[in-house]
Amino acid sequence: MAAAGAALWLVGCASVAPQPGGAVAHDFAADGRLLARGEVDGRQVNENANFRWRRSGETVTVELGSPLGETRARLVATPQEASIRMADGREAHATDADELLTELTGLTLPVSQLRWWIEGQPAPTLPVKELPAESSSTRSIEQAGWQVSFYDAAPYPKRLVLKHESLEVRVAVSDWP
Repeated sequence: MAAAGAALWLVGCASVAPQPGGAVAHDFAADGRLLARGEVDGRQVNENANFRWRRSGETVTVELGSPLGETRARLVATPQEASIRMADGREAHATDADELLTELTGLTLPVSQLRWWIEGQPAPTLPVKELPAESSSTRSIEQAGWQVSFYDAAPYPKRLVLKHESLEVRVAVSDWP
């Protein structure tokens, strides 16, 4: 179920918030790698995966693969439902990605906020604190209890580092197709 947790962590991108009038502003895509290490809710986490993430309108599809390129999980999310299909054929469904992550793994992570962070923005509905930047190509914020650093974010971050207590998540984007 570790692949499910990593896929759902990425599906934070899938918690698509409609713009006024009900339409998402633009489609979005990212390919890259995810590394999560540390402890969450008393459990050790040590995961890495390749990801392929696509958002078209309000539908997001995230494919999570092994370092060797095998697809481990495929998640599809809309504002009404999130579902995941594992490589072994197991499936799960929930009303949203946050609920699905908790149901599958017992972990509580900022899934909804990641949808914004991967695009280099703070989540619009939560308070945000700007933090001192490490360099001119870095922007750091604190939001929802997480320290989020965006690296080389023009127009989108090539790398994100997310820290909360004893967990660190690194997202490296290799392509914005």
